[in-house]
Amino acid sequence: MATSIRKLRLPSVSIEVSERPMRSGKTKALSSAHSAPDRYSMAHLARILTSGERLAMLSAVDRLKGRVRVLVELAFFSSFQFVRLAAVSHLRQDKDALVEIAKYCHYSDTRSSVLDELSSDIECLIEVACSSLFRDTRIESVEMMGDIMALAEVASRSPYKDSRGAALGKVSSNSSALKKVAEESPYRASRQAAIKGVSSDVAALSALLLSSRHQDVKKAAASLLSGYMDDVFDPEAITELAKLSPNEDVRYLAVGRLSEDPWALRRVISESPYLDSKGTALMLLSDLVPKLDDAEILADVAILSPYQDCRTAAVERLSGQGTALASVAMKSKFKDSREVALVMLKGDVDSLKSVARLSKYQSTRKKAHEMIARPEVFGAELGRILG
Repeated sequence: MATSIRKLRLPSVSIEVSERPMRSGKTKALSSAHSAPDRYSMAHLARILTSGERLAMLSAVDRLKGRVRVLVELAFFSSFQFVRLAAVSHLRQDKDALVEIAKYCHYSDTRSSVLDELSSDIECLIEVACSSLFRDTRIESVEMMGDIMALAEVASRSPYKDSRGAALGKVSSNSSALKKVAEESPYRASRQAAIKGVSSDVAALSALLLSSRHQDVKKAAASLLSGYMDDVFDPEAITELAKLSPNEDVRYLAVGRLSEDPWALRRVISESPYLDSKGTALMLLSDLVPKLDDAEILADVAILSPYQDCRTAAVERLSGQGTALASVAMKSKFKDSREVALVMLKGDVDSLKSVARLSKYQSTRKKAHEMIARPEVFGAELGRILG
């Protein structure tokens, strides 16, 4: 019995003896691991990245791939060129980060490296050319551009004269790009330089004359086009020249070429700042009265023409056009035109009421009132109102 008990205990003793040294070894190993430096902690990487040991530092940068914020900081502030350039290479997929570095980083080698990464991205190059704080980077980005319209955009909108000028120089032989600059740039010097670049291009000058929202551009285009009057065939461009050309002879020739276009002549009369153009256009429009059937144009002749026969003919052709006749009676500075218009309105009480209230001339208002107050007219009007 005793023997059997010993056999049962022996395995237990054996197990206890064998387990004790194993636990002791494991504890020792863990203690050793806790006391060693953590090669993978961020604090340890920060120490490596400022240590000056090239291979270790490059290895640390490699381990930061994907950590955009840290890489951007390295590109901006590391005093080691190889660290900055390695950081840039790991950011090549993040265009926004690269543009930020190109715009604000104080290291020219880093900015240049960024531009190499951005060389195929036109939008980013435009942004850098228009926004970088550093002249060399703005100019370098312009030099890297091959897209004409992108260069035109920089020449138009960059707030920096250096990049605008560099871009404008690269598009100096392209009429479409120069036209874009002249139309869109908020900078007068750039607009004027662009116009000079197309000074012999009749089509471009005509387009600018017609479409530009800048008065200085329209005037410059009109002045340049004045030397090519025989080559201008677009009626709209001819109308603008008749209105705006600084050359009196050109204005006269242009108005003459519009002699059969009543709407164009009307625009010259109403929009030109030059009295000679307005007068010539009005004379030609007056001569067209027998051919006119538009009430607005006929009313203009009746109101403005210096020729009595033309005014009278225009008013007579307005028979039945109450609104137009009332306009003549209210606005014409010529009494004869007002009188004829009133006579032709004698059956139109509503129009006469408007004239009686709104005519610029007291005598005309009084006469319109008298025409309404006649017993037969007023009685019929009362009957109409009372039903």
